[in-house]
Amino acid sequence: MIIRTPRLVRVRPLAARPKRSREDDDRVSAQEHADGAVAGNDRIIAVLDALITRPIGDGWGVRELADAVAASRSTVNRILQGLAERGLARVDANATYSVGPRLRVLAKVLHDRHPLLHGALPLIEELSQTADATVMLAVHGPRPGAAFIALLRQQPGPVRYHLEPGMELPLHAGAAGRAILSEVGVDVLQPPLARYSEDTVIDTARLADDLRVTREAGYAISVGQHIPLAAGVAAPLRFGPDLVAAVSATRLRHSTTDADLERLGPMVRKAADAIEDAAHPRVGSERPARPSGGDGTALGRVQRLLEILVAEPSGAPTGTELARRLGANEATAARLRATALASGLAVPTAGRRMAAGPLLLRWAARIGPAWDIADLAGDALQALARASGETVGLAVFDPGTATATLAAEAGGTRPVEYSLGVGSPIPLYAGAAGKAILAHCPAETVQNQPLQPLTPRSPTTMEQLRRDLRRIRDTGWARAEGERIPDAFGLAVPFFADGAVAGSLTFTIPRFHVDEVDVPSLTTMLSETARELTALLSL
Repeated sequence: MIIRTPRLVRVRPLAARPKRSREDDDRVSAQEHADGAVAGNDRIIAVLDALITRPIGDGWGVRELADAVAASRSTVNRILQGLAERGLARVDANATYSVGPRLRVLAKVLHDRHPLLHGALPLIEELSQTADATVMLAVHGPRPGAAFIALLRQQPGPVRYHLEPGMELPLHAGAAGRAILSEVGVDVLQPPLARYSEDTVIDTARLADDLRVTREAGYAISVGQHIPLAAGVAAPLRFGPDLVAAVSATRLRHSTTDADLERLGPMVRKAADAIEDAAHPRVGSERPARPSGGDGTALGRVQRLLEILVAEPSGAPTGTELARRLGANEATAARLRATALASGLAVPTAGRRMAAGPLLLRWAARIGPAWDIADLAGDALQALARASGETVGLAVFDPGTATATLAAEAGGTRPVEYSLGVGSPIPLYAGAAGKAILAHCPAETVQNQPLQPLTPRSPTTMEQLRRDLRRIRDTGWARAEGERIPDAFGLAVPFFADGAVAGSLTFTIPRFHVDEVDVPSLTTMLSETARELTALLSL
């Protein structure tokens, strides 16, 4: 049987609400859920959920999405337009909406910063190789009776299961679900339970007996209960008091013996224990999000909350500090917090803080941990090329290797233009694109430049290079004539991600018509687009 991802998961309150202190109850009361602002927050989160859980490659029309989330077309249209303005949604020429670039950035940062996701990844890869199995990390929620795949490493081979990150899994069938169920209990299940094969157990009393065996062993075994051709072992783990997960190893049923499963059990249990140990914040990995830009709308506050939860996934502030960061009063902040907790966007943590919840983790899993910066910046590059008439290049910097590469290019309208080709290496010490980056690199990176002359105009002494880099830092932009390409003139401006240089935007112009261009105007265009790109990539 092939598992299919549901086209829409409606956001609804969890069956078991998080325990609150008396202070929390005073601040977040039942009457707040009747408030119109909470309903508005719910609709925004439901629209975001629909955008993200839509099958990859598909988009939503306003009418179709309004029907899916049970809201008026005018309301959904306003929300979608607001999401598109903020980069959370992208709209094409057919007025079809899909996941926007800002959401892709947030998903990547959450994968990089969340202690559970970051800590589990290498251990899952190791287990997949050692066990010769498909291994996944499943997390309970946001619906009480289900889990979802947060991380996945498919076993290579001719037969592969139809699994993908973000996909929902039942708790009563399959090793991963049963391992989680052993921690949360059968009361979260909502009968009637689906039968996926003749081996699926749908009687809750029998399930409760099976779970006692699972708790004693420390891991669950499932053969054909969810996917008929699969045999799996899974062990539960916890991240904080309110996030339950499981690591599972799945192999083909016909080539896996009972002895194989018993051998896999302790291996999976050991991996789960190691993931729990590794799931703690890395030093320097969590930094508060930038101060609010002052967007006082409901959409702006929801976006701000997402950024706060992503920036500090182990524990973001609540109360007065949350209100300050949202740019809202405490009552408004408390209502948004209540919605976040009820939907699973956040979970409560110690010290009256809140952390990224299962709904936010599922969104990150669905979007994925990687971004294509050429795709993220594509619209901006094309607009810049049209407005200027010049060829625009996007250079991306890799701090690990201290190298830069041309990641994207948008052609201008001039009859003669220079095109380096996407994927071309960009020297850091010669040419505007590279030097705009190098000016913001550590002194060691500058000192290690080879200073080999690419043209007669290339910098060949460290004194000359450092003088150029100081000028770039003072002015905010770089210019170069014939340093990398003999007949080319370049203007470049760096862009950043969370304060670290991430690349540069550059105009490459034939030198014979430099006198015809308005250099200050072009520099202003580059600077404005670089600021937009920096805002997109930063928290």
